[in-house]
Amino acid sequence: MSIDFPLILNFFIAVLAILNPIGNVPIYLEHVNQDSTDVQKNIAKLLTLSIFIICVFFFFIGQPFLSLFGISIPAFRIAGGILIMTIGFRMLHGKSKFDNEGLETKATTTNSFKQATERLSSLIVPLAMPIFAGPGAITTVILYAQKPHNFITVVGMIIALAAACFVIGLALYMSRWVFRILKNNGMQIVSRTMGLILCAIAVQFVIQGIAQLIPGLIDPTYLHS
Repeated sequence: MSIDFPLILNFFIAVLAILNPIGNVPIYLEHVNQDSTDVQKNIAKLLTLSIFIICVFFFFIGQPFLSLFGISIPAFRIAGGILIMTIGFRMLHGKSKFDNEGLETKATTTNSFKQATERLSSLIVPLAMPIFAGPGAITTVILYAQKPHNFITVVGMIIALAAACFVIGLALYMSRWVFRILKNNGMQIVSRTMGLILCAIAVQFVIQGIAQLIPGLIDPTYLHS
């Protein structure tokens, strides 16, 4: 029983691209700009944990969820590919996923962690879901959950998911510094590069879905198990 390192790496890149930590930094700052620096850092930690839990939840219950509604994996691959493609196009054109104004909920305690905990209830939606762990991310996680053929690869994919969430947490934790360094132009470049990667991943999903629906139609060279 061997671990599928290429699959794990591909999963890590796909999840990191669609969660788009750098591109979502301005959205995060928009929602926490009324909070102190310490509170913002604690919110970043709690949001990261929330995003990881949401993704792991769908990684394991995705298949039963689809079966409940009678949805086949090929159909979900094609639909998911189209959805991810729209997100990729939006990122390529530099459009934010969320344009609402920052929330202004104020904490009522001097303890920064407790303040962050109180703020989290108003930030899980929309920040954790659907800004980060939105339909595209959930679709990506469910589709990749069908690929591993052994337990050790599943463990590796969960570790990859944790690593991707760690990068998100780091970006949020250092969000003000990241924004000052990259500025708007730098963040646009990163976001659009991620968008291009997502478009390529989306096309691959559609190819695999069509290949499953119509065996023999597509050259196996362009498919990944």
